[in-house]
Amino acid sequence: MSVLKRHGFKIAILALCALMAGYLYWSSAEESRLPKMSAAPDYELTDLDGNPVTLADSNGKVRLFYFYFSYCPDVCPPSTAQLIQVQNEMISQGRFGEDFMINSITIDPERDTPERIREFAGKFQAIDFSGWDFLRGDETYTAELAKSYGVTVIKDPSGNFTHTNYFILVDREGQVRKYIRADAELTTESIIQDVEAVLKD
Repeated sequence: MSVLKRHGFKIAILALCALMAGYLYWSSAEESRLPKMSAAPDYELTDLDGNPVTLADSNGKVRLFYFYFSYCPDVCPPSTAQLIQVQNEMISQGRFGEDFMINSITIDPERDTPERIREFAGKFQAIDFSGWDFLRGDETYTAELAKSYGVTVIKDPSGNFTHTNYFILVDREGQVRKYIRADAELTTESIIQDVEAVLKD
C-alpha cells in the first residue's frame, strides 16, 4: 500500500488545517488594517517662516494632524508632550521628516504668533522642524478647517477655546485613516502602532 493511500486522510486533514490557518491569518490581517475613511480636506496655511503650506506639500508621507492652541490650560500640553514621544520614536527609526510628519495647527492665531509658537515648541522639545510643521492661518478659516477635520472649536468670552481633542491620522495619499482620541487612556505605543500600520500600506 502506498504512503498516500495509508496516510491520505491525515494528509487531507493537515492540508485543510493549513488552509484554515492561512484564511484566519489573512482575515486577521485585513481586519487589522485601518480603513480609508475620507479624503483629508485641503488647506493653505503658513509655517513659522511665513511660507505657504498645503496638504499636497506633504503627500507621500504619513501625517498626524493636531489642532491646538499654546495658551490651552488643560489638554493641549499633555497631548503635545505625547506627540514629542512619537517624534522621538520616528527619529530613532529614521522616518521622521522622510516618511512621517506631524502638523500642529493653532486655532488661536491672534495670540499664537510665530515667536510664541517657537517658544511653545521649544518648551516641549519639538526638535526637528523638518518633520513637524507648526501652522497658522486666519482664525475663522482655521475654525472652519478644524470643523472639516472633525474637530469642534468654540471660543469663549475669555478668549480661550474649547475643542475636541483628536489626533487625525492621514496616509500618504491624503486619506484620513483614523481619528485618535487624545485622552488619558491613550498610550504612545498605540499611536506608534497605528502610524506603523499605515506606513506599511
